[in-house]
Amino acid sequence: ADELVPPTRTNQRGHFEAKTLVRLNDRLLTTVGGTWSAPPPLVPGWERADSLDELRAEASASFDAVFPHRPAAWKDPRNCIVLPFWQSVLGPGTAAVLVYRDPIEVARSLQARNQFSLTEGLALWERYVRSACANLNGLPTLCCDFQSLLDDPRKWCEEAVAFLALVGIAVDTAQLDRAADSVDGSLRHQHKATEGAHGLGSSQRRILEILRSMDGPHHAWPSPDLGLEPDWVGDVLAMRLDLDMLGRAHRSLTTSRAYRLATAVGRLRGRES
Repeated sequence: ADELVPPTRTNQRGHFEAKTLVRLNDRLLTTVGGTWSAPPPLVPGWERADSLDELRAEASASFDAVFPHRPAAWKDPRNCIVLPFWQSVLGPGTAAVLVYRDPIEVARSLQARNQFSLTEGLALWERYVRSACANLNGLPTLCCDFQSLLDDPRKWCEEAVAFLALVGIAVDTAQLDRAADSVDGSLRHQHKATEGAHGLGSSQRRILEILRSMDGPHHAWPSPDLGLEPDWVGDVLAMRLDLDMLGRAHRSLTTSRAYRLATAVGRLRGRES
């Protein structure tokens, strides 16, 4: 077991993400030239790079420490991007639940929580969803719309149990009611403005249509042809990466010993004058 990322103002129940693995994924993204908010475009086979050997060994030990018993359920949106790395660490036996959400809702959520522009939020949605669709290729996958989960939690839980049975994982069905009752739609802070994907570009509308056509269980996920990622997505995320790096450099400077010393000296001189 591991300490979970705690609740926040925008997520009152918490994120249900293991801190140790979140931090490791953040370091992994930094190593390959990105951040969670500016994930880099990765070429096939990137996860086998020798430069990741040390991190790969640490990841194996960390996963075993966080999840000492199997089967285990692990949630972290970063895995949409870095799943190939974890497959190289954990080996076969992985199944996935792909829950997709309306892009406008995601963008508004990021705007409220992180002060991102709506354009940044839509770019992030597209990069994450495209990466997930590619990286899940061949894996047992249950695909579902976030809205359908909220509309009928009991039905969704029954579908999830049936999917897990297909991949050889038995679930105590006596917990179905408890699981369904734990879903609280009132905690959903963002809602799309209108039905029909108001404000979306053609690429996001197409991806949504394809995902909706793929709702349900897949014994082996057939990565759909989503077309090429629009150039603007890469441009926006490159700018976000520059901002992330500037912010990181600023934090590093302001927490350095030299900066604290210079600040203290400045205050002393101010008092003397």
